Amino acid sequence: MKCLGIDQIYLYLEKELSSEEKNKIEEHLAVCLKCKNAFEERSLLLEASDSLPLWQPPPDFTQQVMARIYPDKVTLREWLTALAVGFSSVIAALFAFFMITGQNLMTFLISSSHTLWNSVKNVALIFTKLFKLASLLINIIGQLAGYILENFARLTSLISPEIQIIIITFSIILFTSIIIGIRRKILIGEKS
Repeated sequence: MKCLGIDQIYLYLEKELSSEEKNKIEEHLAVCLKCKNAFEERSLLLEASDSLPLWQPPPDFTQQVMARIYPDKVTLREWLTALAVGFSSVIAALFAFFMITGQNLMTFLISSSHTLWNSVKNVALIFTKLFKLASLLINIIGQLAGYILENFARLTSLISPEIQIIIITFSIILFTSIIIGIRRKILIGEKS
C-alpha cells in the first residue's frame, strides 16, 4: 500500500472508515515510519483541539461591532468645531493668497463675482438651449408618430387582412434579421 494521505489519516482518527479500510491503514502504520509519525502528529493536534474550551464572545460583542460599523451620531459641538476649523482654514488660505499675490480683498471679491456671474450666465444659456432642443425633439417625435399612425390607419383600410398579416410577418422577419446582423457585427471583435 502506498503512503497515506492527510485526509485518510483524519478519516481514520474520526472513525469514519469501514472495517476493511481501517485494517489496511493499521497494517500500513505498523510498517511505515513516515505515516506513523504523521498519524501521531495529527492525533496530538486533534486531542489538543478537543481539549480547548469553547470560545464564547463577550456579552457586548454585537454592540461593539455595530458601534464600529455605525458610529454614534455626531454632536453639535463636534459640528461646530469642524465648521470653525474649516472657516479658519479658508481665512488662512485667503490671507496666504493675498500675501503671495499682492492683491487686496476688494479686487479679489470683484474678480470673483465677475467670474461667478459669467459662469451662472453660461450655465443658464446652456440649459436654455438644451430645453429648447428637448422641446423641439419631443415635438418632432410626436408629429412623426402621429404621421405614422395616420398613414398606417389609411394603409390598413386599403389592404386586405391577409396582406396585412404578410406585411407584418415580413416586417418582423426583416427587423429580427437586422438585429441579428447588428449583433454579429458587434460580437465579431469579442470572439478573437
